[in-house]
Amino acid sequence: MKFADLRGILQYVPQFRGAVFVIAVDGEVVASEYFLGLLLDIAVLDSLSVKVVLVHGASHQIRALSTARGVPITSSDGLGLTDAVTLEISEEAINLLDSHILQQLTAVDLRGAVGTWLEAHPAGIIKGRDLEHTGTVEKVDARGLQAILANEMIPVVSPIGYDGQGGVLRLNSDAAALAVAIAMKAQKIIYVTAAGLKNADGSRLPALSIEEAKKLATTLDPKSDLATISALSNAARACASGIARVHIVNGLDGEVLLDELFSNEGVGTMIYADEYQQIRPAEVYDIPAMMSMIRQSVADDEILPRTRREMKAALGDYFLLETDGNPVGVVAVHHYPEHKLAELACLYIRNSHENSGHGRKLVAFAEKKARERGAERILALSTQAWRYFEQKCGFKSAPASILPPVRRQKLLASGRNSKVMVKSLV
Repeated sequence: MKFADLRGILQYVPQFRGAVFVIAVDGEVVASEYFLGLLLDIAVLDSLSVKVVLVHGASHQIRALSTARGVPITSSDGLGLTDAVTLEISEEAINLLDSHILQQLTAVDLRGAVGTWLEAHPAGIIKGRDLEHTGTVEKVDARGLQAILANEMIPVVSPIGYDGQGGVLRLNSDAAALAVAIAMKAQKIIYVTAAGLKNADGSRLPALSIEEAKKLATTLDPKSDLATISALSNAARACASGIARVHIVNGLDGEVLLDELFSNEGVGTMIYADEYQQIRPAEVYDIPAMMSMIRQSVADDEILPRTRREMKAALGDYFLLETDGNPVGVVAVHHYPEHKLAELACLYIRNSHENSGHGRKLVAFAEKKARERGAERILALSTQAWRYFEQKCGFKSAPASILPPVRRQKLLASGRNSKVMVKSLV
């Protein structure tokens, strides 16, 4: 973590203090040179009174042990068939991995505890195939985990479950992390994977809604991207179950955990519960932040200048987009009810959050608000972003004559010669 902006970091501390974070780490990351650095990040969280539950995968170690022993296995990820031989290899690999993690925790001055935290039942027959010793989490010993946390220790949750008859079942670690997070009422799940998520052009994919995460999971190849599909699917389920934020980061990039949690832009992908939950009505105390955000765009003649008094007078028309309580975007929706029109105005996204889909979210939110007020069309006046409205948001060029008289007069008086864009809402 680069502590260049200490104030930016400290703003998160009150939000996170006392919260439970479930950190799910792929076995490949545990085996990498970056794992000790990840544990150092966890030590920082612990020092800030964040309660961490560490869930680990073991596919990498199970495959390695299978190869070393020359014993073929049926699956390694806790999703497919686990026969008796695979279960035996899995148990041995996981026990060795538990011991390794406890040793590494002591290296960063943390204490850990491994236990039988997960009660499970057989996954059963899926698509006509008996998965034998593969299991599904039935119950989490939340009280036991809380007791470990209360003793200032890190619970280490293995991808193994136990049935009511003393049997052992292999679990998928991503699903186990989800079950633990729900039982512990965690504020966040962080999936530390060996790949992370990227856009088609290789750039970082910063955020996804539940539906976007589900859709992306269906487009990936189960043969090559099963781990990513698992993380995405369980992240979407977590958000649908009441966990507001789930993060997916590439643990092989190094120093990702604190960078993801303590910066507005992050370094991984955040999956969030509700497309609109980050957007709220502006309050009087937000006016300085809004004016500060749009100042450069006003100077560049991209946005119409607004005074503090004008913003306050029309405050009910302004909405802020927030990430973890920090404003990163703004939009205004002005209404002309007698014309069944609304105007989208003052659309702005901070530079650090551009190309993240936030602009389109604010436009969609503005359209939603306009419909709620009975508008049949929404307008946007622009000098430089009109092509964005046309190509990305479905607006069409229109003559200035469609503007309400008061708005048309204001446009003529400004001398900006803005293009008028319109979109039907019906």
